[in-house]
Amino acid sequence: MTRKITVSLAIIVLNEKVSSEVIFPKIPLETVEEVYVIDGNSTDGTQAYYKQHNITVFEQTIKGLGGATFEARKRCKTDAIIFFHPDGNENPSDIKKCANALRDGHSFVIPSRMIKGGYNEEDELLVKPRKWFNKALAYFVNFLWKRKKPYVSEIVQGFRGIRCDVFDQLHLDKYDCTIDFQMVIRALKYNISIYEFPTIESKRLFGKTSFNSIETGVAELIMLAREIFNKSTYPTN
Repeated sequence: MTRKITVSLAIIVLNEKVSSEVIFPKIPLETVEEVYVIDGNSTDGTQAYYKQHNITVFEQTIKGLGGATFEARKRCKTDAIIFFHPDGNENPSDIKKCANALRDGHSFVIPSRMIKGGYNEEDELLVKPRKWFNKALAYFVNFLWKRKKPYVSEIVQGFRGIRCDVFDQLHLDKYDCTIDFQMVIRALKYNISIYEFPTIESKRLFGKTSFNSIETGVAELIMLAREIFNKSTYPTN
């Protein structure tokens, strides 16, 4: 018999106490074997909130979204890990779908706002700059590296699940906000198939995102150029 894949849920937070009070009770904790928080040195009581609910909290040692991602991987004790951000954008009920997909044998799972049945928060707008930019980037990287793998529609959604051995295989090295995009690019380069299912993106509950759209877009383009032209970013065999 094949051994059951075990899954951890890494909740990535930075000053998310108020939104966590809304989102955390909706998380299906019973669908994963391990739950912990990676905190970017919050000052609003976020750490205390999770500790009150008996959730282990680790402070990330390196700043940035990538720093939180690597901290989450370092703390993971299971076969696979789901990254989740409790700001209201991501649907907590999809955590179970991610976990089940990983246990069904998928190596890399992304809830997608860009496929049929999915919803992006800009979908009701006439002009959709973020969505169009992301779709253009997705088309470009699929053109470069898709080969025979399924088309990947969601490239920057931070909500995702991945097997730990696959994560390690990708040799990721971005500590900033481009880590999610790099993970998709490296998966395509390393011939890792990505499984997607539709998700509904809701509006952020409180506060504003710390990622400026223009600055993030420029950073993603710079990272993409490096992934195209720097030979060290490609598999060695």
